This record gives sequence, C-alpha cells and structure tokens, in this order.
Amino acid sequence: MDRIRAVQRRFPINADTGWAALLLLLCGWHVMVDPELRGVVAAATALVLGVIMSLAVALRRRSPEKVLLLALVVCVAQILVGFGPLTTLFAVFAAIATAASRGAPWAARLALLGGLATALLAAVVGAVSQPDPLRMAIGAAVWLSVPFTLSWALGNRARFRRRYRRQLDARAASQARLDATCRRAAQVTSRVEICREMYDITGHRLAGMVVQADAAGRVLDSSPERAGQALEAIAEAGHAAEGELRQVGVLLRRAE
Repeated sequence: MDRIRAVQRRFPINADTGWAALLLLLCGWHVMVDPELRGVVAAATALVLGVIMSLAVALRRRSPEKVLLLALVVCVAQILVGFGPLTTLFAVFAAIATAASRGAPWAARLALLGGLATALLAAVVGAVSQPDPLRMAIGAAVWLSVPFTLSWALGNRARFRRRYRRQLDARAASQARLDATCRRAAQVTSRVEICREMYDITGHRLAGMVVQADAAGRVLDSSPERAGQALEAIAEAGHAAEGELRQVGVLLRRAE
C-alpha cells in the first residue's frame, strides 16, 4: 500500500489516468449488465457520462475546484433524472477527496457540504415512492452520507499531513541554517582566539628583540662578542616568530 501511494505521489497524472481508465471500464461493464441501459440512446448517454467522469478523475489534481463542480453537477443531474451508471459515484468520491486535499478553502468546504447535500437529495428522491418516505429518507441519508463524509475526511487528512510535512521541512531547513550560523560563529571565535594568542606571543618576542637590540647597541664597542650573541638571539627570535606566523596562516586557511 505504501508503494502504491509513493508511486501516486511521484507520478500523479499517470496514476490518475490509470484510475480513470478503470472507472471507464467499470462504466462499460455496468452498461452491459444493467437492463435499464440496454437501449442505444441509454447506453450511449451512460457511456458519455462515464467518459466525462473518467476525464474528471484524470484531471482532478490539475484543477480540483472545476472537477468538483463538474462531479457534483453530474451527480445531482443523475439523481434528479434517475438515469446513469452508478459507477460514476466513484468519480464523485475522488473529486471530493481531491478538493478537500488540494483545493482552495472554499472548495474544501463545498466538498463536504455538497457531498452531504447530494446524499440528502438522493435519499429524498429515492424515498418518495416508498411506503414510509420519511423513515426511508432518513435512513438512506445517513447511509449515503457515510462515503461522502469518509471521502472528504481522507482528503482533509491528506491536506493536514502535507502541511505537517512542509512544517517539518521548514523547521529542518531553519535548524540547518541555525547550525551553519553557529558553526561560522564558532570558526570566527576560534580565529579571534588564535589571533589574540599570536598577538601576545609575537608581542613578547618583539619586546625581547627590542631589549636584545638595546643591549647589543650598548656593548657593541666594549664587548663585540656579547653584541654578537645578542644579535644571534634577535635572529632566533625573529625566525621563531616568522615560523609561528606561518603556522597561524595555515590554521586560518584550513578554518576557511
């Protein structure tokens, strides 16, 4: 069942076309077995109704509002005239479910109210010729309203499930953006800490180099050896600072 639903979601038009073809076959079978539809005119009219409702099923996802109106009008006409294949009711159920699932808000409300009104009309028309019309009308109305209400409930459930999935997707996207922002903030904080530590280390080394340079300048004439040692210490400190700066540059480029 889940695979069928997945295929319907992935290929909605193809699935609807298959259901439409099945409905047309059922209408043709009903025309062949129903003695009231044996005449040429009656059979042709029933087949035309079957084709119209099958097309409605095939196009119900593209235009759920128009398909709903067409299905209700055809169903009411069949009830009032008392003629037509009963298999077209499946198209009415599909139109109601689709309008409740994908249609505009007014179409979703009309799907419920129109379905209940159609069931009530069918019950009243069918109970007129019965010996106890009121009792028969109430019983038939209750019995006929069940499939219409169930179709609407299934479509409305699909609408809320789709909204819930969109909310979950939006929440996941928002959480992903928040996580990305937190990661960037952590990277920026890490870079700031690295730069701050490098500033302190380099500052200490520069201060030591300045002290060594002052000392070398003072003892340059009196003690050239000590001046040379001071210059060597300055060179070592400079090389060490240069190496640390290179390491910091590599770390910052990796953080990018």
